[in-house]
Amino acid sequence: MLSFHIENEGRAIQICCDHDGMAILLEKLATLVRAPSHVHLLTPSCGGKEISETGPFGDPSIPEVIIDFSPDYTRRSPDR
Repeated sequence: MLSFHIENEGRAIQICCDHDGMAILLEKLATLVRAPSHVHLLTPSCGGKEISETGPFGDPSIPEVIIDFSPDYTRRSPDR
């Protein structure tokens, strides 16, 4: 189980996962470290299999999460 939820009126993102969900997330992150790019995580209703439709408390999960990775982002970030 892997789910993403917007919390605190949009000021926070909550990630809920079990061992299988953590393995999925870590594998996707490791893929990005090896080859900087982006990955899409999707629920089954959006054509994917990475994200669960609902979280552990029955609330709907965000149906698509896109993770972008580039080593260059730290050089361009205005808050650094």
